[in-house]
Amino acid sequence: MNSLTADDRSQVTREATVEYWKHITPIVQIAFAIHVLLLGLFLIVELPMMWMTNALSVMAYIACLLAIKHRLYRCAGMLICIEIIAHAAIATWVLGWDSNFHFYVFCIVPIIAFGFHSSPVRRRCLSAAVLIVTVGGYLLRNRVPLASISEQAQDVFGAVNALTAAALLLHATALSVRFNLSMHMNLYHSAHRDSLTNLYTRRRVLQRLRQLGGGRRELPTAMVLIDIDHFKQINDQYGHDTGDVVLQQVAEVIASCVRTTDIAARWGGEEFLVLMPNTPFDDARVIAERILTHLREQAGLTRQVSVTLTATLAVAILKDGETFRDALNRADQRLYEGKQEGRNRVMLAQ
Repeated sequence: MNSLTADDRSQVTREATVEYWKHITPIVQIAFAIHVLLLGLFLIVELPMMWMTNALSVMAYIACLLAIKHRLYRCAGMLICIEIIAHAAIATWVLGWDSNFHFYVFCIVPIIAFGFHSSPVRRRCLSAAVLIVTVGGYLLRNRVPLASISEQAQDVFGAVNALTAAALLLHATALSVRFNLSMHMNLYHSAHRDSLTNLYTRRRVLQRLRQLGGGRRELPTAMVLIDIDHFKQINDQYGHDTGDVVLQQVAEVIASCVRTTDIAARWGGEEFLVLMPNTPFDDARVIAERILTHLREQAGLTRQVSVTLTATLAVAILKDGETFRDALNRADQRLYEGKQEGRNRVMLAQ
């Protein structure tokens, strides 16, 4: 297995970090709004320690949002973690364990895990702080001096905080899952899509063949091999930039002519392949002729020049017990014969 270089790892980490904070920023904004509300509430109930703490928290979140805006993600992560841990510790000490402010520390677990995965010392320190606040707060729950608030008010604090913290954690988890799926989809796209034409790559075709079980199926699997005629002359006469535009137009034509169940791929250079599961030979031939007709009519037109474009195609079907490589060789042989016979045609490799 190929390993990434240090530079590659750094680039992947940067891109993943940017995407992660795009997903997690709404949580930061919600937390900021909650602390603004708490600031007003503690001013009303006249708890100096708590409204001063929340005033500092509001300033911390403003600094955090500015850090995110300037892509200082590690700084933002540290600000969030310190604020929530400190706020939970102070609130638990002032209002008691039953106020449930300690629940909020669980919301920063994903940030600690992702934001400090490359800083084990900071990750361990923050993780230890979470444990100290939760376990220590529980052990000292009957020994801390409580603020002069009614038992009913403390119950309200406990219920609201438990509800809010649980909702935030559920939302943060959903965003983390969405981020994870987004990263996997991007990786899948990069691994299975050609960067120039956005058609599938060989890897996806071979993967689909493995899913189909090669050619050993009751329903036939067909393929169309497509080669652009005189493509080297287009590159030599008009330049590789124009050649790339032509390839993109060819890919668009092919994609528009095949079905959603087909796999249209750039097979290499100016050669393309369409894999057609569950497709009889005659149906594959009709699609191949449709592709050739549309290539003649639509492809080859760029802003700079108009290129006369044709292609040679070969249609084959995987026979019972035949490997994909054998069927591909038959199609390739018929393609070669089509080139010899004058190009610009559909060849049948029955």
